[in-house]
Amino acid sequence: MNSDYTKHNIIKYLSPNQENDIWGMSINSIGFQSIKPQENYPPKGHPMKYTFNTQRGRTVNEFIFVYITKGEGKFQSANCPEKEITKGDAFLLFPEDWHTYQPSKETGWDEYFVTFQGEYAHKLFSQIIRPETPILHIGINEQIVKHFVEMLDCAIAQKAGYQAVLTGIMMHITGLIYSISQSQDFGSESMQKIQEACILMQKNIYEKFTPEDTARSLNMSYSNFRKSFKQHIGIAPHQYMLQLKLVKIKELLGNTEMSIQDIAIKLNFESADYFSYFFRNKTNINPLSYRKEIEKQRSKAKLYAL
Repeated sequence: MNSDYTKHNIIKYLSPNQENDIWGMSINSIGFQSIKPQENYPPKGHPMKYTFNTQRGRTVNEFIFVYITKGEGKFQSANCPEKEITKGDAFLLFPEDWHTYQPSKETGWDEYFVTFQGEYAHKLFSQIIRPETPILHIGINEQIVKHFVEMLDCAIAQKAGYQAVLTGIMMHITGLIYSISQSQDFGSESMQKIQEACILMQKNIYEKFTPEDTARSLNMSYSNFRKSFKQHIGIAPHQYMLQLKLVKIKELLGNTEMSIQDIAIKLNFESADYFSYFFRNKTNINPLSYRKEIEKQRSKAKLYAL
């Protein structure tokens, strides 16, 4: 992933293809937007079918799923009277169902969203979510955010079969949100804080952002934050950040042509030598050998597919 999706607004619009009919669901767009306090909403630059005036509202001919991870706002639809929305809430917009929503001017919000359609999508979502109750209180969930980032990666790369992968990830998200909404088991207040911390660390993976910075962002003392983080996640915040960096290194080595030096700089390692030492210490293989091994595996897979 060459861009830090959760630091900058990014939306990927997808063109229909033959895979759509095979899977019974097609993903039309996937995105992330961070709306700052007092900022206009929706931001400019959307295609005509997606932009709208929040006073007049709109209808669309597809499903839209929106997940709010920061801030608060309001939601209203033809079947649902105006409701308050806050971080940890998600809502589903139904095809041809008039709706409007917007963040509060005082807080703004962070939103992940995906638009989709298809016969299977209609069959599934009409059974588990009703237009009268489209808002789901699922709390802050790091795994759901990870899945959205995976979808953005996949949509941008658009490798063969990407619609099948996107559909699979969307089904996984659906299962998670349904389970959480049914059980209302999204953890204690302290667990929600730690989920926010994990998302903050992911958002700032390319920044010089420390565990101490994370604690300050959550208005916690570092000692209490470290203790709570280790209790809920099982490792210290510093070790978690190193794990995130290791995952990101593997993605960049396997999916880009970035040099070792550039990857080291992007992830704020003090030198390429230390970067190589860190990677070898964690994986028992140096970065260049890892990249060659990934390329070899892909070549073999292509041969077997012939």
